[in-house]
Amino acid sequence: MQNDMSVVLRAGKLLIESGAEVYRVEDTMKHFAKALQIENFEAYVVSSSIIASGINRYGKQEAKVCNTDGVTANLGRLEAVNNLSRQIAKQDLVSPEEIVKQLDLIEHQKDYSLLVTLISYFCGAGSFSLALGSSLLDSFSAAVTGLILGYFLNLMESRIHTGFLLTILGSSVVALSANLLYFSGLGEHRSIIILGALMVMVPGAAFVNSVREFSQNNFSTGLALIMSALLICISISAGVAITIEIIPFAEQMTGSFSGVPNTILEITIRTLMAGLGTIAFSILYHVPKRYFLDLGILGSISWMLYLILWQQFHMDAIAVFFPGLFITYFSRLLAAKRKCPATVFLATSMFPLIPGLSFYRAVYFLLTGADALAMEYFRSCFVTAFTIAIAISIVQQIPLSFFIRRKMIK
Repeated sequence: MQNDMSVVLRAGKLLIESGAEVYRVEDTMKHFAKALQIENFEAYVVSSSIIASGINRYGKQEAKVCNTDGVTANLGRLEAVNNLSRQIAKQDLVSPEEIVKQLDLIEHQKDYSLLVTLISYFCGAGSFSLALGSSLLDSFSAAVTGLILGYFLNLMESRIHTGFLLTILGSSVVALSANLLYFSGLGEHRSIIILGALMVMVPGAAFVNSVREFSQNNFSTGLALIMSALLICISISAGVAITIEIIPFAEQMTGSFSGVPNTILEITIRTLMAGLGTIAFSILYHVPKRYFLDLGILGSISWMLYLILWQQFHMDAIAVFFPGLFITYFSRLLAAKRKCPATVFLATSMFPLIPGLSFYRAVYFLLTGADALAMEYFRSCFVTAFTIAIAISIVQQIPLSFFIRRKMIK
């Protein structure tokens, strides 16, 4: 016989390990507790553990603690647990055994195949590289490098259980592969190939969720998430810098993507590639395919806004702020319409705007002694991150009832 409180903790644990925000974990656990007739339910959630208490259906006071494993962004599993909580909330009586059965199915639900995952690495690296302004040849080389990276990560993630070490090795594989492709004639600028391939390693979900946690006054969890994102970027920088230092035929990173698109055709191509890259990236976050069209449109339009605003003003804050508002607003609207967590849309479609590459380059140049360049990229990274945080926080102030009413009107 399943213990009611243990079932509620199991649901919360699945959510945390899938990358859910604290407020969502607490709210969903309350739905499960209500369905299991647990009264006076209270939960305290942080990134590594859950403490819950309440009075069970037999009138006995219970309190339990649950430790969580490492967080892996799995938005499909997050959405499934969220949907389950909606379903049981509509039922008058539900058994803990039935909930456990459903949670088992969610935890072991079929994921995308290795082939689909590798294709998403290929398309994600190549598409984002084109969206950022690289040439066709460099984008193809970045795509091939992304494919090699994807195969390496899938091969090694079951053998290496330390996240930052796997990140260092993965970025080293990217640096080595990019230089080999360059000397094979597949590429014009090895630095740009490396940057394009590294896009798929940027910790987008951790960054977005940290901002959302800060906006909900969950400072401890927000700080843990932002530190996790920073550690990933530092690990990427260290892996590339060490590899380039060791390889005799490599050179230090010097190139950068072309900034402003000059023609409508170029804007259109880069816009479409951003949409395709967003869809590819959503596969890596295990987003269900029924949301691909929404995500592609969000990613495309937000990147088009960014390109147009950057072309007009040449200011990071303006170019990022309005696309950030657009993504956050429509993520919440789509979440109400599709009855799923806003994180599904926000964490993936915000990805092109996240200053992960700027921070990587800042740390890289700091490690290689180019202090002036490092400070410039640190400034750009700070401005972009702070602007995204403001955009998300502004839209977060709009009550959920507003988006539900908009959905009903439509």
